[in-house]
Amino acid sequence: MSPEDTNTRAWHIYGQRQLAHAYTPPVPARLGWTPWEGIGPGAEVLGEITGRRVLDIGSGAGHHAVHIAQAHGARVTGIELSPTQHERAVSAHAGVPDVEFVQADVTEYLAETEPFDAAYAIGSLAFIDPHRSLPALRDGLRPGAPLILSLLHTDLNGRGPSTEVAPREQMILLRDDPPLPTQMWVLTPQLWEDLLTEYGFRVEAIDLFPHPDENATVIQQLLRARRLPDRPARVSSIEAPCADRLRAQLIDHLVETRCVRTPRVEEAMRTVPRHLFLPNAPLVKAYGNAPVDTKFDGSGRSISCASQPDIVAMMLEQLDVQPGQKILELGAGTGFNAGVLGYLVGEKGHVTTIDVDQNIVAGARSGLAAAGIHNVDVILGDGTLGHAPNAPYDRIEATVGAHGVPHAWLDQLAPGGRLLTPLRLRGSVSRSIAFENQDGAWRSVGSQMNTFMPLRKGIADDPRVFVPLDPDHTVTLITNGDQKVDADALSDIFRQPRTEAWTDVTFRGPESAEYLELWLACAMPNGLSRMPATNEAIEKGLITAPYPSSTAVFEGGTLTYLTRRPYAKKAPDGATLYEFGVIGHGPDAEALASDVADQVRTWNQGFRALDVGVEIQPLDATPLAPKPGRFTFDNPLNRIVIEWQ
Repeated sequence: MSPEDTNTRAWHIYGQRQLAHAYTPPVPARLGWTPWEGIGPGAEVLGEITGRRVLDIGSGAGHHAVHIAQAHGARVTGIELSPTQHERAVSAHAGVPDVEFVQADVTEYLAETEPFDAAYAIGSLAFIDPHRSLPALRDGLRPGAPLILSLLHTDLNGRGPSTEVAPREQMILLRDDPPLPTQMWVLTPQLWEDLLTEYGFRVEAIDLFPHPDENATVIQQLLRARRLPDRPARVSSIEAPCADRLRAQLIDHLVETRCVRTPRVEEAMRTVPRHLFLPNAPLVKAYGNAPVDTKFDGSGRSISCASQPDIVAMMLEQLDVQPGQKILELGAGTGFNAGVLGYLVGEKGHVTTIDVDQNIVAGARSGLAAAGIHNVDVILGDGTLGHAPNAPYDRIEATVGAHGVPHAWLDQLAPGGRLLTPLRLRGSVSRSIAFENQDGAWRSVGSQMNTFMPLRKGIADDPRVFVPLDPDHTVTLITNGDQKVDADALSDIFRQPRTEAWTDVTFRGPESAEYLELWLACAMPNGLSRMPATNEAIEKGLITAPYPSSTAVFEGGTLTYLTRRPYAKKAPDGATLYEFGVIGHGPDAEALASDVADQVRTWNQGFRALDVGVEIQPLDATPLAPKPGRFTFDNPLNRIVIEWQ
């Protein structure tokens, strides 16, 4: 018996048993993607579905389909292979407006019906061979339609997902009846993403939801994908004025806020249409001043995105591109930044952009073709090696974060060339730094606070470790390879004794504390780390007014973070001032908080008014003499000197 025949028999028996028990599950008040109430998002992940045709795959007793129709105004078709499951749905919900139940094989049904506007499957798609179901779903959904899949990740036996597209036995458990053996495709998120990509979908998010009982091993995964168009999307004559208007509004804002400062950068960003590089994003999102995530890892964390437009503009101003130059971009992303670079260098110039991910390369090529930009080559390869065949380059720009500067980047620059890279200096503190060769040394000629997603492959890999600090995972510590962290010692840290230390160091409300962050990153033995927290953690009082950028210092089982409060005095011109403080938890909280506060005061008293320079040196360079305000750190590739001067 084939795996799918086994599943058909199992669900037929399951339906018979439930009919015999006369059990009808209630229509939920909220759509749930896991068996556990209140875990994960609701129906909002389907997007706007009012009046749209929505397909419920493996609709079972029909209660989810009825909820979608009644609560969200969709026109729902519940497709179910099992005759007994179909009978349950019809007997309970026949006549519900805008809901129809069809007993059929989903792949055969989709071949004969009009394409749907959205589709979802709660636990059901894993019972069908993905090489059969996914092509049918692609043909059965309209371009841009969402596909939301709730799937098993780790089963009741504690077995994790498979890295091969093959089924394995799983049991359907019933309280009063013997278990039913089935064959399920329990696959890793990366494998599901690869399959969806192969069959014409783009995965937009992957979430993992553990069982609420900490002793249970089962984990659900939720995949949010979207059906791709058959070819790069082009804006219709009706949409074009809207795109032009939104682009104009965005660039007007970037000019007003001084992110765009030169006429040439303004002209380039007004001309190159960002939405053509984001064919599946709404125009409002494509022209919002925010990053747009485009690829996710197996845990659901974003690993590629369209960078925030003000960051794109800031780095273009730092790069100072001239007509006719040769440019190397490391990290192709959507291709938009390469397109703007292509516009800036003009017909006599050339841009090479390189990325390690085949899907990203293909997407960038499609976007550039749709925008009509032809002086950009998109190369599949390891960006840490540069691209020697097109060297030397007048400008090299890394749009991925690194901890260390690969030697190939410096070797492939032409005399007088400029390297611009987001460089993680220590802990979580990163800056976009422009380097030029001055008297044989690579010295910074400018830097801006900036953080990019880290390199995913190659000699300059910079992997991060995410450490949950509370049982509900509402506060997370982000650590890096140059930091030593004891995750077990920091778990549930906020239950440890709490202390505060205030510094008497003040800032105006909008004033940036970026150089204070950099000082603490250099001065504290374990650097300074980001500590993102949810609103829930702040509302519950787990943490108090955390500084939103890099904020945490940790040692062993002790953690501190920066906080702020309104200062008792006003500035001479009447402006409100905010005082920095340090909150600590753990066995050595008082001592560590005092050390951090002392460093805040040291920076304020002796170094706040100075500029900061960064220099790249070889690892075997003669060490510089120690002096106040000078810090030297070795990474696997370079020696980095950071100096207040």
